[in-house]
Amino acid sequence: MVKSLPKVKRNLIIVLLLCSPWFACQVWIQVSAPDEVWTSMPTCPTDSQNCVHLGGDTSQYRSPINMSSELQSNATTVWLSLLEWVDSNGIETLHKETNGTSDYYVHLVQRTSFFRFPDDLVVRITQNENGNASQALSGSVIEIHSQSRLGTYDAGENTRRLELLHSHLSDAESIWDY
Repeated sequence: MVKSLPKVKRNLIIVLLLCSPWFACQVWIQVSAPDEVWTSMPTCPTDSQNCVHLGGDTSQYRSPINMSSELQSNATTVWLSLLEWVDSNGIETLHKETNGTSDYYVHLVQRTSFFRFPDDLVVRITQNENGNASQALSGSVIEIHSQSRLGTYDAGENTRRLELLHSHLSDAESIWDY
């Protein structure tokens, strides 16, 4: 029994040594890419390979061509669908603004599964100017920005995230849509 204690210590030291690169990486990520709140919609840097943007006054940047920034459901319905998507995907909210019925803004952080690299996701939802928030058929307009904080290339991750979110928001339906 006395001999098993050193064996446990040795195994613990081996496990800690094997995990130490991961812990060092976590410290580097926290120092290099701290959370900073964005209160306005960012734009993608010129020639960026780790950023996508859909909608807004600026031209779309690296977003799939077949995506529309105009949706059928009203802004409130799309906002509730976004909050559901955020909860179901375990995404962290850094900043949230709303006027209650027609203008919504949120800055989110989604982290990769193993290394926990932070990626910023910013969404603005506004009521389409053709109607008001109580008219479900008036639709809404979305603007989505997804950007990796670290590195120069995202291997298509931001585009995939934008496509998944856009698909989820496009499927949002309210009881008034029927």
